[in-house]
Amino acid sequence: MPRPLPEDWKTLNVARHLGLKGAYPQDLRLKRVSRTKNLVAQFLPPIEDDPRPNGGRSKGGKRLAISASMGTDDPWEAGKRAIAWVQEKQRENRQIISTHQIEREFLLERYWEQWFSREVEKTRRNPGKWREKKLLWEGNEYGIKHQPWASKPLDEITAGDMEDYWAVLDARRDLSKGVTMSGQKEQLRALLNHLFKEARRTTPERYSSLRLLEFPPVSRQKRAPNHIPSAGWTLLMKTLVDLTEGAVLKDLSKVEYETLPWTSRNKKNIRNYVDLYDALQFQWYFYLRAEDMSRLRSEWFKDEGDNIYCFLEDTKGNREQKSTRAFRPQHYMTIKRILKRRPNGYLILPWVDRQQHREAESNCLETLNGLLKDAVSICLPDFNLGKKPWTCMRHTSLRLTLEEVPLLGTDRWIHQFAENAHTSAKMLRETYLRFIDRDNLIEQVKDQFTPSEWQMVKRVQSD
Repeated sequence: MPRPLPEDWKTLNVARHLGLKGAYPQDLRLKRVSRTKNLVAQFLPPIEDDPRPNGGRSKGGKRLAISASMGTDDPWEAGKRAIAWVQEKQRENRQIISTHQIEREFLLERYWEQWFSREVEKTRRNPGKWREKKLLWEGNEYGIKHQPWASKPLDEITAGDMEDYWAVLDARRDLSKGVTMSGQKEQLRALLNHLFKEARRTTPERYSSLRLLEFPPVSRQKRAPNHIPSAGWTLLMKTLVDLTEGAVLKDLSKVEYETLPWTSRNKKNIRNYVDLYDALQFQWYFYLRAEDMSRLRSEWFKDEGDNIYCFLEDTKGNREQKSTRAFRPQHYMTIKRILKRRPNGYLILPWVDRQQHREAESNCLETLNGLLKDAVSICLPDFNLGKKPWTCMRHTSLRLTLEEVPLLGTDRWIHQFAENAHTSAKMLRETYLRFIDRDNLIEQVKDQFTPSEWQMVKRVQSD
């Protein structure tokens, strides 16, 4: 005899309410829906048995049940049909998953995992860089893994797919806030090229002749990077002299340096500002990168008489280790004074805990950026350091050097200067010199124009 059903039911569990026998999921249920008299069967497979994209998740992240109409309003008949339906659906899902497991050997996900794990293991110098790379793959909506063509074998991804992808990225632009998506497009293009090369290298049996993707053009208006002007730099140095009560200009011993006022409760203290001043001097003379600040050690500096050389013992990527020489002669006494107060070990914020070869994972740079923002807010309250304050300092040191000594930007010397600063002549020309030349030109010619007669007319006279 059929079991009595709850009155005015909206959902029935097939096993609990109908008691029908058979092998089927325990969450198989029947639902009444408003648009039809026929009952709808639903179940949610385990995530590992769900072949739908993203495990059947909605845009909000919630997994959605699989549904189908049973073609009848009789719950007992619908329950029997639901069992047959779900069993067939489970067989289909297993077949799809099996096929996907074979196809996955040739999908982007495989090459992403291979490439990413290898590159992270190769260098841990800049964890922020790898977090950004991971967002390119996983980012909500715009990440590569969420694109429909990511489920294709690589040799079936087309230029048309990339045009569609660029449209997805363009929809995220906000020109009112300066968000053009051009930089992200370039990063995504570079990442996809890496993954295609990884496929050619690791699975030549399938992808030996794989061609790199064709991308739509990326329009990008090159702007001069933000930098502190010369007068502002001088003001910043004077401010740090005041904040340290003149300590940065004294020949302090290690003991004297360590006894400067300092507390872990408030980072805005004299000893930390001395470290900020010293970090800026290293930046000013040796054109270091932001990531170098947390790794810098006194042992990396060699006194060669009238010059002190910096030997970066941990260079970017697989680049050859090279020494950096300070061009400004004033460096010698300044750097000697700094090395005297910290003759060994880490030079910048030595109290910050860090692990050798993984210094970038510490909060040294974060603390340094906070101190820099504080000092700049005091003397240059209207100046915007941007999202990467210390990178702004690198731009400042390079730009002001080229402004002060134009000879270093000439064809004869630019390559040597670029090599010394661990960059390229192309970067110096495109990032600094083109804007310096433009500004100099405007300054030289602006007084050579004669006002036209119409510009001298103060008012139009009427009859």
